[in-house]
Amino acid sequence: MTPTASQRFTAALRDLLLILSGALCMAVAVNVFLEPNNVVPGGFTALAIFANRLWGWPTGLTLLALNVPVLLLGMAFMGAQFGPKTILGAVTVSLGIDLLRPYLPVIRDDPLLYILYGGLLYGLGLALVFRARATTGGTEIPARLLEHWYGIRPAKSLLVMDGLILALAALFFGLAPALYALIAAWVMARVMDFVDLGWNSTSTVIIITSQPTQVREAILHELERGVTLLQAEGGYTGEPRVVMLTVINRRQTTRLREVVSAVDPDAFVVLSPSHDVLGEGFAPLTHPRLRR
Repeated sequence: MTPTASQRFTAALRDLLLILSGALCMAVAVNVFLEPNNVVPGGFTALAIFANRLWGWPTGLTLLALNVPVLLLGMAFMGAQFGPKTILGAVTVSLGIDLLRPYLPVIRDDPLLYILYGGLLYGLGLALVFRARATTGGTEIPARLLEHWYGIRPAKSLLVMDGLILALAALFFGLAPALYALIAAWVMARVMDFVDLGWNSTSTVIIITSQPTQVREAILHELERGVTLLQAEGGYTGEPRVVMLTVINRRQTTRLREVVSAVDPDAFVVLSPSHDVLGEGFAPLTHPRLRR
């Protein structure tokens, strides 16, 4: 169904707010927590910080200059519609770093504070920008291309690429700041995954029980989740078995254990984290992440 003008406007406004909020979070993280302590956040921001230390170039403007070639690359591979949002993100981050710096405090001398909060705020900013199907340039563009082509989560690909940047950080600032930056990068990746998956991250559950009817009824009525029954055969006994498959959100994990153990204490249960559960009761198939 073609979106109405009102729906298009609402979506565009939502993306605008996400990009601006995320970019400002990143700029604040750089100014308050990361750059003052020589903890590089990775990507082109790290290269801009290196240039600032070597030649005194403004970090924000240097970052913007570095982003121009990769912005053109992103537009070439992902279409012209990729450009405006990413240009907005890149410009907002770059200007935010330089313009906000005189008005922001600086956190030093406490690695726990500047590593955790710097990584959390920077990762949150990146995640918000990604939810708007944009980037702020730099290594985020290759990350988006990998997600576009192969479905690789940006948090994972960014962590790998930023490892190369961290090696340079060790040369510029010493081993300790580089190790701090590695911890911050891990925090960023975890925050991005959390925002991407949301509070309702899910688990796929496989249950093998001698009481499939009772367990099915308990899941249907107590957890209000659907159940699929699969016909199987015991590998050792050769006896026919019923394997049950369902998906729950993480808040229901404890309750699932309770209802299954109440029916069959000897049941065999496997819970596996699931990404992108689509369909009735979960995210719709038309989720924006799937639109290309």
